[in-house]
Amino acid sequence: MLSGLPFPIRKLLRDADLELEAPATARIFTNRDLAFERIPVIGFDMDYTLALYRQAALETLSLECTVEKLLRRGYPAQLAKIGSDPEFAIRGLMVDKKYGNIVKMDRHGYVGRAYHGKRMLSRSERKSLYRTQRLGSEYERFAAVDTLFSLPEVNLYAEVVELIDQAPGLWAPQRAPSYGEAWNDVRECIDLSHQDGSIKDRIHADIGRYFAIDPELGPTLHKFRSAGKRLFLLTNSLYSYTDAVLSYVLSDQLANYESWHGYFDWIVVGAEKPRFFTGARLFQELDGAGATVGEPVAEPRRGRIYLGGNQAGLQRALGVAGDEVLYVGDHIYGDIVRSKKSSGWRTALVVDDLEHDLEVRRSRRLLLDEIEHLSQLQIRLTDEITGLRYLSRAVSKMTVEELVRGGAGKDAEGLLEEARAQVRQRVDRLRKYEEETAQTLARRIEEVDLSFNRYWGSVFAARKDVSRFGAQVDSYACIYTSRVTNFRFVSPVKYFHAPHGSLPHWQRG
Repeated sequence: MLSGLPFPIRKLLRDADLELEAPATARIFTNRDLAFERIPVIGFDMDYTLALYRQAALETLSLECTVEKLLRRGYPAQLAKIGSDPEFAIRGLMVDKKYGNIVKMDRHGYVGRAYHGKRMLSRSERKSLYRTQRLGSEYERFAAVDTLFSLPEVNLYAEVVELIDQAPGLWAPQRAPSYGEAWNDVRECIDLSHQDGSIKDRIHADIGRYFAIDPELGPTLHKFRSAGKRLFLLTNSLYSYTDAVLSYVLSDQLANYESWHGYFDWIVVGAEKPRFFTGARLFQELDGAGATVGEPVAEPRRGRIYLGGNQAGLQRALGVAGDEVLYVGDHIYGDIVRSKKSSGWRTALVVDDLEHDLEVRRSRRLLLDEIEHLSQLQIRLTDEITGLRYLSRAVSKMTVEELVRGGAGKDAEGLLEEARAQVRQRVDRLRKYEEETAQTLARRIEEVDLSFNRYWGSVFAARKDVSRFGAQVDSYACIYTSRVTNFRFVSPVKYFHAPHGSLPHWQRG
């Protein structure tokens, strides 16, 4: 784009990050048109947004803390032997507490894959349970897995289900819990581990073990500020933890900033999202050490640190309309759905799974093209067979007398038998072709699914369609990308154009 300009000017533009070309895995995808130039305020969540966890280390820690609490509740000591399996759980799954199953569905709520514990259900088993069940309609029965923080509990629950089935006597003299009771116990214990500091205290003591540093984070935030955009932090984490984490991930990245506080015009911790977007809690000011200052206020002041608060008060402080705010977060419900529905804020979803998804789609492009071709061929074959079956029924009902009356002559019977045989042959031939196509398609889908995730395939796809999670991304995120620092490749005045059709990152270009 800038190749025709003199070299000294091109160099200055490159130094200002204005001639960077984004790698394929660092692109930002658009579901709804967004004029970035008309966004004067950008807000950020912290966990999994500005601060990127080392997922394997966090999952191991979460399992250890949760198992400790389960053991105190009388769960068998064998649970302590469970290891982390980072691949088993992905976002967008549902836990069926009635049957002890973990399921993945498409956008319509139909189940395409299910595990009972760690055992994959056969097609017949899955169909018998979920043929007519559209998941999500029974809120007490199903639990959604929407955040990366939820993944360890899914892994642990699957292991507990295995023990309930294979060794219920380990709970003696008490009875083994039901599948629903086991889920509630796992859920409560992991919640307690977050609430009582079991997890965060250990993270706080060894920040580098649990967080990765992205050296482009500071420059990316600075680029926003240099373009005249005002930034705010809105996180559920309390101040001491927020301070430790952001001090680590932003420390010494840019000499212009003495601390991480300088990147943000407003800082709100302990926000209690999603309640923040609908509640009326006041803002309590904090000092740089996290101690309270003065009385709670209805509206936060720029350049200060606050605990709690509510969206309406923050909106007044920002001094802009709701659609002039872009909020960047990783949690579909807590960050994106509620902020979009309650505030009118534009939304950017950070989906770290996207990098892997894009890389697999790049490396398996020919295979994906073949799957698309086979899918279309299968549809054509099914349509043609359906038409031939209708024709076959019509021919089978014909009589020799009808043909004679129609002028077929003395050979009417022979003509009728020949027609029936031809139709049968064509149906049989196409059915065989359809079966071969279906078998080949199933093998290709299995092959590509293994490249995404050996248990579940792509987080964005299910049953040859968009998954429940993919549909949520499409419905609630104006734009989405794999990490905040991908914005360094984007002009502050860019117009994000939404393509028509399926998820933008599935499309070429």
